[in-house]
Amino acid sequence: MGTMTKSTWMKKAAALAIAPAAVLSVAACSDTAGSEQGADVEDVNEAAEEDNEQVAEGDDAYVGVYDQAWYDDSESYIGEEVTLSADVNEVIDPTAFTIAGTDDTTVDELLIVHPEDLPEVSTELTVAVTGTVKEGFDLVTVEEDLGVDLDDALYEDWDGKTYVHATEIDDSVASDT
Repeated sequence: MGTMTKSTWMKKAAALAIAPAAVLSVAACSDTAGSEQGADVEDVNEAAEEDNEQVAEGDDAYVGVYDQAWYDDSESYIGEEVTLSADVNEVIDPTAFTIAGTDDTTVDELLIVHPEDLPEVSTELTVAVTGTVKEGFDLVTVEEDLGVDLDDALYEDWDGKTYVHATEIDDSVASDT
């Protein structure tokens, strides 16, 4: 029979009334943090720490700030794609620059090479660099990989050092300075 008790009817009505609110609450929890325009490396660090919790779900071996922890563990990332956030330390030429660690670290700067001319990258600009970590910088090999002729003198100090062959450089995390 199709008879419903008052108690059963009230439970179903309450569940139907709550369902839309529950759906909207879950939707409001989605990642809507927006642009990181105006952020600095420390601000990006907080977001990156949350991203690191989700690294197993993504393609990158590491997503976060170029800091002492990454530097100490950098050998484990050789051959892996990473996304590093940091301040540009020095622009070497139209296809390369270095990034520096956060203020509270003493890590060496890290060379970033890119096969195309860089976007508007300047010193102290905060960027997020996605690319493959490579060991043993060799000018001839890098020139072949990038398909460019680099100035030998500009890269002498990088011979044999770890570097990142960038596939993407996001300057939208930059602070307005």
